[in-house]
Amino acid sequence: MNNQEIIGICREYVKNNCEIDKSAHDWWHIHRVSSIAKKLNFYEKGNEFVVQMIALLHDVFDHKFYPDADIASEITKLLEHLNIKQYINQYDLDNIIHSIKNLSFKGGFNQERLSLEGQITQDADRLDAVGAIAIARTFAYGGRFDRQIYNPEEGIIEITSEEQYTKTARHSINHFYEKLLKLKDLMNTETAKKVALSRHQFMEGFLEQFFEEWDGIDVN
Repeated sequence: MNNQEIIGICREYVKNNCEIDKSAHDWWHIHRVSSIAKKLNFYEKGNEFVVQMIALLHDVFDHKFYPDADIASEITKLLEHLNIKQYINQYDLDNIIHSIKNLSFKGGFNQERLSLEGQITQDADRLDAVGAIAIARTFAYGGRFDRQIYNPEEGIIEITSEEQYTKTARHSINHFYEKLLKLKDLMNTETAKKVALSRHQFMEGFLEQFFEEWDGIDVN
């Protein structure tokens, strides 16, 4: 079995199992990350097979939904279930698993070093959290988990630990300040940094307009 066949099997599995997700971590998020990662890899020259495998599987056992999952064990069992593990060499498998385990933002407190392929896919995942789609995803996620759009009485909560990031209740606008506006400066590759800049500026414009409307400044 060749690499493209392995990728095809994973793609079909992920599409079938993530298509109806309502938390903005659905198949189309994974499809975008996969596509962006492929474009970034064109410039960065990583192992395309590994990049695509990380991109396709990075949210299958996401810690937000499976906080107690042993990622290495779950990914290994999935690849065995799909009858493709035996066709992936150990070096690539270790890279894929390590990257998936450490791809998530986790409040910015995860400092584990990633391979080139992990960095490329992390950039692709983070680019989907910057810009117009990121705004839509933020409110889709917030709605799925009953978050308020904004609560001025709470203000902006500063996140100081990974535990606080994962467990503290807060409104959706807070997510821009705890994560989305930080991502521009956390990109690994030069290509992603350029793309992130324009998307970041779009989010800043959105927030400016949001607060003007919230306070009725535009109503004379």
